[in-house]
Amino acid sequence: MNIKVNVFLSIFLMSAILTYAQKSKIASYYDYQNECLEDKLDGSYIVQGWGKGSTKKEAIDQAKRNVLNDILLNGISKGCKLLPLIIELNAETKYKEYIYSFFNSDYKKFIEIEKSSKTLKKSIKQTTYGVKLKVNRQSLRKKLIQDNILK
Repeated sequence: MNIKVNVFLSIFLMSAILTYAQKSKIASYYDYQNECLEDKLDGSYIVQGWGKGSTKKEAIDQAKRNVLNDILLNGISKGCKLLPLIIELNAETKYKEYIYSFFNSDYKKFIEIEKSSKTLKKSIKQTTYGVKLKVNRQSLRKKLIQDNILK
């Protein structure tokens, strides 16, 4: 009887360990949503952004791009709920060239990393980082008006 209990407990413990190990390997493949954490009341917002990449630097840079893309085109529905700056049908297609050039040159002026810890989700091939970012939404809006994207 005692041997059966020990065998059962051993099998149960091994399955629990394997399940946990599998879960941590796939955590970096989950699609995390950006979340608005705080309105700074000066035209800027603190946003928890997520990005994927093969290195830490690449993942953090992608997190910045993801947050700005959400602010420009999609809005952020978690947290303080930000509407997109460009509210048009097919805006992503219509302003594709503008958005490409924006992300190749200007985007770093409107976003910076807040001093806080970063959240890491890592697998063999991919790293996912969550970082707190300060986005100057008001300056971004002014740029869109200056570039005749918004009126």
